Amino acid sequence: MPFRFSGNASQGLPLDARSILDVRNAPVRGRTTQFRLAQQNMLAYTFDAGVPGWAAPGLNSMPFREVALQPVQNAHDEGRLLFGTDYSVDPNASAKVTGDIYETITSAVLWETAAAWNTYMRTGAWVTTPRYPRPRVTPSEHRQIAVLNLPRRYDWVRLLTPRAKAQIATIRSSLAANGLGMPTSTPDVAIVVLPPSEENDPIWTQSLGDISLTSQTMIDRAHTIVEGKVEPGEIVLAIALKTSLRSDRLYQPLYEANVMQFLLEGQLGAPKVEFEVHTLDSSGTAATQIYTAASLHSAAGNAPHRAIRELYTPTNAVDLVQRFLAFLNDRMNLVAP
Repeated sequence: MPFRFSGNASQGLPLDARSILDVRNAPVRGRTTQFRLAQQNMLAYTFDAGVPGWAAPGLNSMPFREVALQPVQNAHDEGRLLFGTDYSVDPNASAKVTGDIYETITSAVLWETAAAWNTYMRTGAWVTTPRYPRPRVTPSEHRQIAVLNLPRRYDWVRLLTPRAKAQIATIRSSLAANGLGMPTSTPDVAIVVLPPSEENDPIWTQSLGDISLTSQTMIDRAHTIVEGKVEPGEIVLAIALKTSLRSDRLYQPLYEANVMQFLLEGQLGAPKVEFEVHTLDSSGTAATQIYTAASLHSAAGNAPHRAIRELYTPTNAVDLVQRFLAFLNDRMNLVAP
């Protein structure tokens, strides 16, 4: 399939592989939806030939915003081709799907990087195409990582070992006795040190090669493999992904970061929990200034740090890969070989 829309290719697709689903003859009660965006098919159509950052040079260096928006553009082109003036999709539906697609593309780029990293940690062999700097960390199977794309409304506490979960349950019970709570909201992506039981599983060194339906399934189920096995200090990075930042949503990642840092650092003794916000657009907001805020847990201690490590807007997929590798070089060097 082409990265950009092809009428010939789209017309040859079976109905269940198309990016636009015609639901005019199967209306949902209380809704006026006539056409539905099939985001998994949209990704498979657009990225059948490779994952950005690990594919052809043109795709790797293309502005990341353009890369992330291309599946939606392809879907709309398909809708106009197949259904003409009848085609219409609610802008809110497009916005939601765009956010989910941005999340999956980013997760795929990080997954490919992690697969190359883990292969090097196990074998000492480093990829030569595309050409990225060889990791500076001494190879060790104990320095492998997992990229976890967490589902919506998933409680990240479920990733932790039974002992750690029990400690958090005790904290919550104590708060509940006073009519209080501490809900955890979900970062979109968590990077964790691979638990010892997973250090030889081939899935963690397996390249996706594309963002097909099979690859999407691998990304989606990864968190279930390590659930209940992650030590508190082994969540090395959490990422909130936003296609754009609005003033009324700026503080949500701050809340997520502060709760993670309070529980993991303050209550379970983990080292500094790194939390980032990635976005395609933060213009018109005070995000850069707001995200200099200190983590509330750390502010009263001797080593205060920011709740949000950085607000990051990727230039292109190469930039995202290189930045992630630089982070791993620094962070994973702290893990005992």
